[in-house]
Amino acid sequence: MLHKISDFCKKIDGIKSQADKLYNMKYNNPKTPERDAEINHLINDIQATCKLIGNDNKPYDVTKEDNVYEENGLPKNFTDKFLDEGIWVIKN
Repeated sequence: MLHKISDFCKKIDGIKSQADKLYNMKYNNPKTPERDAEINHLINDIQATCKLIGNDNKPYDVTKEDNVYEENGLPKNFTDKFLDEGIWVIKN
């Protein structure tokens, strides 16, 4: 899986929000060329997001370093990541 589980779930929630908006536009708004264009845009966007999710078919790796937590609840590589990026500096 290329995405984190949280990102995966957020994409699904985004699709649901777009689907609700699409339904509302289609059935609760008068027909206009602008409305039809927006409907087509939403359909294309939903389809593209579904394809992105569908193509992400690598198995989820539970043993990844990102998924290992310390007792304080932070990922094991949390401080190393910020030290490597120069965000934190250890004072002597």
